[in-house]
Amino acid sequence: MNYRYGLLKYSTLNIGDDIQSIAARQFLPRVDIYLDRDYLNNVRSEQKIKLIMNGWFTGKPKNWPPSLDIEPFFVSFHIWERACEQLTSERSIEYFRQHEPIGCRDYFTQDLLKQKGVETYFSGCLTLTLRRSDVTERTDEILLVDLDEDVMQHILPHLLSRSVVLRHDRGMSTARISNQLYKYSPLLHKTIKATKVHIPFDKSREFVRSKQGETKRIQRFKEAEALLARYAQAKLVITSRLHCALPCLAFGTPVIFVNKDLKDPRFTGFLEYMRSYSPDEFKYQIKDMAVQSPEPNPKSIDKLREDLIRACEEFISDG
Repeated sequence: MNYRYGLLKYSTLNIGDDIQSIAARQFLPRVDIYLDRDYLNNVRSEQKIKLIMNGWFTGKPKNWPPSLDIEPFFVSFHIWERACEQLTSERSIEYFRQHEPIGCRDYFTQDLLKQKGVETYFSGCLTLTLRRSDVTERTDEILLVDLDEDVMQHILPHLLSRSVVLRHDRGMSTARISNQLYKYSPLLHKTIKATKVHIPFDKSREFVRSKQGETKRIQRFKEAEALLARYAQAKLVITSRLHCALPCLAFGTPVIFVNKDLKDPRFTGFLEYMRSYSPDEFKYQIKDMAVQSPEPNPKSIDKLREDLIRACEEFISDG
């Protein structure tokens, strides 16, 4: 059978989503079509579309399961906690069984589906298959990526002065705008909600997104590729972002993961591969960290990487 090859695209403000697609793209012979992760149920195609289904699913659980015109490969698959009910419905479980075994990005997703009788395995994240170019040289750059304010204040002055601060967010979501508005003016926030001004604002944002289309998608991929290039060259990365930390593991870049909720289901299965701290732990540990000559990451990802590469290559080569 001849197939078309699809790649996931996103309407979020998080460039980490695009890093997920860059990891999947390296296995495709070509990209024939880009499919919005949250609207896979709307896909129509006369020719079957092979699609690597890696990453976080989904902010639109009512749009699940995907179209039958998609031939999915479930690997590095994560189910959002708030989408559990819809993605473990009878209809959804039947869909998963048609495509098992399901390669789960984390133990949370694996346990969730296993309890429903779905054949699963822990695959890890597809970003672990990213590779540094043979000509990539290490720099002395130290990157601080999406660290909370209470973490940043404990970065030592001499370290902060030679560090570069980066973010994965591109813009501000309406939820974040709403939160900031409430913080500084609860009365104005209440008035706006009462007059429903926030509804047309959301709709206008969707209109802008639809008009950005191809140009916006290309720009997002370029920005994600630029971030990955810096992670591959950095001397040390300190981050709260999983999809900064995991590419760093893939590149062999020493990474310190600092997050206020290390029990987040998304992190299950990964913390043993990197030095991980809560903000309170970090503020005591930072004084003794050898940032001039960072320690290597504590555990090899080679087995996970090799298994992921083999599984993706088999899926693409079949047909």
